[in-house]
Amino acid sequence: MNDTFFKNYPGHDRLELPEPLVRVTAGKGGEAILILGSGKTGIYDCGMACFNEKLIENIRAVLEPAGRTLDYVFMSHTHYDHIGALPYLIRQWPDVKVCGSPKAEKVFKSEGAKKTMVRLGENARQLYGCGDVEITAEGMRLDVAMEEGSSVSLGDISVKAFETKGHTDCSMSYMVEPAGILFASESTGVHAGPDFMYTAILKSYRESIESAEKLAGLEFNYIISPHYGVIPQHQNPVYFQRCIQAANEEKSLVEESAAAGLTFEEILDKHKEKYWSDERNLNQPYAAYRLNAEITCRLLMAGK
Repeated sequence: MNDTFFKNYPGHDRLELPEPLVRVTAGKGGEAILILGSGKTGIYDCGMACFNEKLIENIRAVLEPAGRTLDYVFMSHTHYDHIGALPYLIRQWPDVKVCGSPKAEKVFKSEGAKKTMVRLGENARQLYGCGDVEITAEGMRLDVAMEEGSSVSLGDISVKAFETKGHTDCSMSYMVEPAGILFASESTGVHAGPDFMYTAILKSYRESIESAEKLAGLEFNYIISPHYGVIPQHQNPVYFQRCIQAANEEKSLVEESAAAGLTFEEILDKHKEKYWSDERNLNQPYAAYRLNAEITCRLLMAGK
């Protein structure tokens, strides 16, 4: 990730993860974070397909000296920038168990969804200068369907799942217990630093708010914000309030623009003016932002 977009708080390093987490992120896209239990290992998300070789190198550098393997993948949701490298992890560790929402299986069976993953993955490959690296969505699978409150044991720690829709229907949040480390899903927004939070509402504004309220009611010590990293602990009490506030601000922008008689293209221009920047382009391809913005604006105009 590029620090010209994601900002640290003074005296706080967002990429300094609490134990038992190890950052193995390769390139842009979602963070990839190893979870090291006494008996088993897992990884939270795996980033874009175009960075799969470096990701695998990073994972092996942690696991192989300890004589360990990768046992589980925990998917936050089924978007290309979070699980694009999944087929390559499965090739490298064929026995790995892929965990996530039961709805992920439907996505993996959809040829349309896989074509979108490949198209956006190829766009990212070109944008980030990744040469001719293969981009595929074939081989993705779901091995462990995690329902609300279900957990996977890694030995001395466990990973507990919470359904948090809004960004997608398959969005999941996870709690690493007993450490109280909460991986918040993108349904509750993406933190960019002390001054800005942006939303990722692609399915339902109402469900995004409900997801933020659900996570706010849990007991946790750390919050891992998608794409960002660790939230300073002094921000824990207000983090999800900020998520809800950001969602309400985006909703108001779209509704007020529509009420003023702006065309859909003009509403998109308003959205771009507030939410897009050259700095953001360093971490998210414009094609992906534009696709998401169109979806978000349409659903907010429809009151969903």
